[in-house]
Amino acid sequence: MVDTLRDTATPEPPVPAHPAPRIDRRRRLPAIWLVPIVAALVGLYLAWVTVSEKGPTITIRFQTADGLEAGKTLIKHKEVVFGTVKSIALSDDLSHVEVTAEMTKEAAPHLSQGTRFWVVRPRLSAGGVSGLSTILSGASIELDPGPGASERHFTGLEDPPVVRADVPGTEFLLTADRIGSVGPGSPIYFRDVQVGQVMGFDSTDLGAGVTIHAFIRAPYDRQVYAGTRFWSAAGISLTTGPQGFKLQFESLEAVLAGGIAFDTPATARTGGPAEAGTAFPFYKDQQSVDEAQYTIRLPYLVYFDGSVGGLAPGAPVEWRGLKIGQVTDIRLQYDIAAGMARIPVTIEIEPQRFEVVGGNPDDGSGEQLAALVRRGLRAQLKTANLITGQTVVALDMIPGATPAELGTGDRYPVIPSIPAPLDSAMRSINGILDKVSALPLDKLVDQANATLKSFETLAASPEITESLRSLAGALASAQTLLTQANTDLRPAMEKLPPLLASAQQAVRQLSGAVGSIDRGYGADSLFKRDLTRLIGQGEDTLRSARVLTDYLEQHPEALIRGKGLTE
Repeated sequence: MVDTLRDTATPEPPVPAHPAPRIDRRRRLPAIWLVPIVAALVGLYLAWVTVSEKGPTITIRFQTADGLEAGKTLIKHKEVVFGTVKSIALSDDLSHVEVTAEMTKEAAPHLSQGTRFWVVRPRLSAGGVSGLSTILSGASIELDPGPGASERHFTGLEDPPVVRADVPGTEFLLTADRIGSVGPGSPIYFRDVQVGQVMGFDSTDLGAGVTIHAFIRAPYDRQVYAGTRFWSAAGISLTTGPQGFKLQFESLEAVLAGGIAFDTPATARTGGPAEAGTAFPFYKDQQSVDEAQYTIRLPYLVYFDGSVGGLAPGAPVEWRGLKIGQVTDIRLQYDIAAGMARIPVTIEIEPQRFEVVGGNPDDGSGEQLAALVRRGLRAQLKTANLITGQTVVALDMIPGATPAELGTGDRYPVIPSIPAPLDSAMRSINGILDKVSALPLDKLVDQANATLKSFETLAASPEITESLRSLAGALASAQTLLTQANTDLRPAMEKLPPLLASAQQAVRQLSGAVGSIDRGYGADSLFKRDLTRLIGQGEDTLRSARVLTDYLEQHPEALIRGKGLTE
């Protein structure tokens, strides 16, 4: 009923149906978490940027860590930073240090097998001063890129390289027995212009010589040909010779650090420039270069009996002042069979130094030289320089030389020799002295003393005294006669002939006595000088009388009129 009533009642409005609820099982992240997420993303980005821009890590081996500091020492190339030293550690055997460095991304392409590292610090060498900028900033490591595959482990250089890898040029090899003062960094000159440097040398096998690595910068490396000659221009060269002293040096830098010079003869400038790595002989000086053009050398022996002082290997062999060879060896030889010592001197004659007209140069058979020896060719020692005492071997044609032949049977043909001029003079002097010493000087002195005593006795004899008195009387009479002749010439003329005869007789006696005295006393004795003056006076008196006689013969009237009236 109830249900019927409900059915017949006023219907109620319909109730809207609610949607079925949905359960969302996803959890939403609160907005507060966005902050750490963004921070993490930024961190990841920064880490990626850091990793992507970070360069490789390398290790460098050095003998010492002098001047290096972890975290401070920079690795540079042309003052651009390429990395930083991170750690320094000793090797396990304590023989070296290993430097670990972090490089920049830009440095990665340049880390190859040919890359070189060295510590830049102040250095003082003969070539100059370097690294002064590191006094305040501290030491740094310099990087020099090189060719090759990528590398991360390197061995550092203890000294800076002479030439960087980016310098254009060519490296050549010089072979030498010894290098003298030439060393790494020594300059190389071409016609007085520095065009390169010595990079170093190999001394692994010193018995076979030394190989020098020479670097010639471009474009000067195009001046090196297969016939180019290299020689040492190190220091100061002071040589002596027949021309005296010769002082030569390339430059002040070459004096301090040594140096090398090179040049190419005009006849050797054929073909193209030499290739890299070409080997050249290294000569000790420019004179050796000039000598190298004479390739034919004929050895000979010369035996000298006298002293060879001043003669040394390298001394020239000359033909009338022109060099035709040189001395190569001097030794002392004792011949047991002959029981004597002799000095064989080995010389080399260079036939390319002279021109043969009408024939071919000597081919080593010695026929041409043998013909010259038969004609008088001899070897002789001569002094080339009086100041230094240098001696040379001189070859010349000697007129009237003792006949000889070119010697054979020894290790080399033997050229005959003659004594040096000084030796010949000394031999002559010694011969004279020997003859003088053989004279009986004591007996000669006794005889001379006896002769002088006899002369003294003769000078004191009455005959000499009487002769002097007679001469004095004659001179006095002549003087009286001349005095009287002024008043009365006729009586004087009558007395004059006997008087002159007497005077002449007295003079003859006196001359004989003086001649005997002169043979004993000599021209410087006091007695001889007195007699000379006395005889001179007598001669003057006789000359006056002779003049008077001649005058009277021409003017006899002077006896009556006198001399003044006649004139």
